[in-house]
Amino acid sequence: MSSVFLHVRQGFELEARQELLEKACHLDLTDQAQELRPSGYVSLNCATVPDESLRRQIRLDSLIFARQLLWAVTAVEIPSSGDRVSPILSAISGDVLEVCGYNAFSSLVIETPDNDEAKTLSRFCKSLTVPLENAMNKAKLLPKGKGAAHLPRVHVIMIDAKNVLVAFSDVGNSSPWSMGIPRLKFPNDAPSRSTLKLEEAFQIFLGRDNLPDFLNRKMTAVDLGACPGGWTYQFVKRGIKTFAVDNGAIDQALMSSGLVTHVTEDAFKFRPETPVDWLVCDVVEQPSKITHLIAEWLVNKKCKFVIFNLKLPMRRRYEEVQRCLHYLEQTCAQRGLNLKIYAKQLYHDRKEVTVFASSALKS
Repeated sequence: MSSVFLHVRQGFELEARQELLEKACHLDLTDQAQELRPSGYVSLNCATVPDESLRRQIRLDSLIFARQLLWAVTAVEIPSSGDRVSPILSAISGDVLEVCGYNAFSSLVIETPDNDEAKTLSRFCKSLTVPLENAMNKAKLLPKGKGAAHLPRVHVIMIDAKNVLVAFSDVGNSSPWSMGIPRLKFPNDAPSRSTLKLEEAFQIFLGRDNLPDFLNRKMTAVDLGACPGGWTYQFVKRGIKTFAVDNGAIDQALMSSGLVTHVTEDAFKFRPETPVDWLVCDVVEQPSKITHLIAEWLVNKKCKFVIFNLKLPMRRRYEEVQRCLHYLEQTCAQRGLNLKIYAKQLYHDRKEVTVFASSALKS
């Protein structure tokens, strides 16, 4: 067996499957039934075993509804007691090595889908990690040193207490985090948990190592629908002067920073006197209306970089996102702007998709 495996938000399996079938048609994927239920993952069989060149043709950063892109090789049924390591190790050293095209791995990840059973299964994952790592080290499957960094990661996915999928991920075309979930800590001085959405967006779209190039004290920002200031907080902590646009109150600590100008105005009407570097928007409104607003800012060159959320409807969510992204790209293209657009349903998102767009990025 060989299949594409995606970690997704529970309840969005249909959208993730639809997107994968559309964007990975070169893999001749065969549908399966389990992603019709809220499982927290999507798994589609490949008609042929994909080599590295075929795998590179589908990129994680091009998939909106996928948190992680894995290549599942084989299913293993483990005993309820006794030796659970040996059958998994046998699959890793046999089928997985053969398919991935390497003779070792950079690391081992034992994880679960992000679903209702995850908390219970996570305890089992922890108990299995050290014994399996020791067995892999003994078999020389986890070499140490910088020279091993390019090797694929091996993933053991606990579907339930008895059934395991053994998979691997290509470094450079996968998330570095288990289950594709960045481990972010909520700052005690942040005014709302929504701040984690923007922090995750920065890390996903810009890359942790690149943040100083995109976010520094020389910049300016506008936060539309800022109240109480969760997204504004991300700019203030980096010393960036920010217009917080909202008729509601903004956190007093942010106002006391001297970096925030509170503008009590309709988010759809406000325009800065001079262009800013960043525009962010988490306004609750129809996706098409938000997209039209963002397009206007970009074509009039009122900002360089944009991050905004599309609050998704109950039905045809994938189609709605595609319509919005197409409109944004085409509208900017008509004005001579070569727009770079990336969209992702982040871990801290719920029924929404976060979009990053810019015409200032180099190709």
